[in-house]
Amino acid sequence: MRVLLLNPPGERIYIRDYFCSKTTKSNYLFHPIDLVMLSGIVASRHEVAVLDAIAERLGVEAARARIEAFAPDAIVSLVGSVSWPEDRAFLSEQAARGRRVLAIGDVLHEKAALRVVEETWLEAALGNFVGADALKILERRYEDVHDSVVRREDGRVEVLHARGKLHGSYSIPRPRHELFPRSGYHFSFARSEPFATILTDWGCPFPCTFCVMSTLGYATRPIADVLEEVDHLRARGVRELFVMDQTFGVQRKRALELCAAWAERGDLSWTTYARPDRIDDELCSALARAGCHTLMMGVESADPAVLASYEKRYDTADVRAGFARAKRHGLRTVGTFIIGLPEETEESIRASLDLALELELDFMSLNMAVPRFGTPFRRRAIELGLVDEDDLVMDQGGAEAKLPTQALDRATMLALKKRMVRRFYLRPSYLWRRVTAARSLFELRAQAREGLALLFRNV
Repeated sequence: MRVLLLNPPGERIYIRDYFCSKTTKSNYLFHPIDLVMLSGIVASRHEVAVLDAIAERLGVEAARARIEAFAPDAIVSLVGSVSWPEDRAFLSEQAARGRRVLAIGDVLHEKAALRVVEETWLEAALGNFVGADALKILERRYEDVHDSVVRREDGRVEVLHARGKLHGSYSIPRPRHELFPRSGYHFSFARSEPFATILTDWGCPFPCTFCVMSTLGYATRPIADVLEEVDHLRARGVRELFVMDQTFGVQRKRALELCAAWAERGDLSWTTYARPDRIDDELCSALARAGCHTLMMGVESADPAVLASYEKRYDTADVRAGFARAKRHGLRTVGTFIIGLPEETEESIRASLDLALELELDFMSLNMAVPRFGTPFRRRAIELGLVDEDDLVMDQGGAEAKLPTQALDRATMLALKKRMVRRFYLRPSYLWRRVTAARSLFELRAQAREGLALLFRNV
């Protein structure tokens, strides 16, 4: 059949990705990894096209025309809580034209069966994008569906949960990167273009209670599969990668083997996520030899009690040691913080900024606390009366404060967050460091573009 993989149009630049959805913090937009991974799976048996209306900056009418031109039998679409009213309107129209609609996204990650019952245009809510669920549902082969909710042809809504969350390993056909637009994507830390977004594992084994990744299980792809994908990208002239693993190095031996294989190729340049308590000197050295130039690691909070209560399973001493170790090996560091948790005060925000300055971060990423679907933190926020259980629309990118804290209202929380961004990025010494560290005119321009967009959103 003809299947369209769709990132729907939106009024703003939305990132709907990996059970998260948000507006971009600056100007970045990476490839939607859900559709990247599904592209190989679905194309293994059907004719597939990709329409990323966000990357191509297509409005509703233009996206509608492109869909009509391809005339798909079925659409597998991203959806997001950040854009849920828009997504519902656009996709219900496609269903009314006789097209089957399967969807995946954060807003379907919790109470998926209820969502499918309510949304009569929706045939299935997919529970993952690295298994064969989409293929089996498209072909109505419902046996052994891993973890999805389906509306049968007779209208019955059924939870298909044959094996539950993914664990162990999984293998998929090579993702079809060539189906995605060549332009329209920008990555804050890329040192060249074009770049590609890849995934070598699934989920995360750590139990951080505010993070949706802890709800997905954890599984890895065979290294041979990953290398096949990367070599295909290299043959197409792509050398820059965003390796979207949520914790690179979970399986240390596997990470070292992957780094060794990439080091042998000698032409890769990449960014990934890691934990400061998981990167020792051997792994940092291997990362640098393999072409990794930037590590994004969670600091989250300067308060050890907060780290403990939200199950980070490391403390500020681990944070300091991990960032210092990365710096010694020449790796740029991005410290990610979550602010606006119920315990947050003005003093705790100042402490987090002080820690960011102490760590001499190359970049700081501030995430506002949001009650992400399916997480223990969401359940707690509902119990505390900080969020309405039926409110499905939220932006996880920090453009707004979704929750008050026990000490700060939402307006104050957002103002403090914006002040923290300005104080970190507008230091003359920091600006000079960024200018002198740029390796090329491309990198200097890209960082200037991203920096100006970030500051514009935090004035």
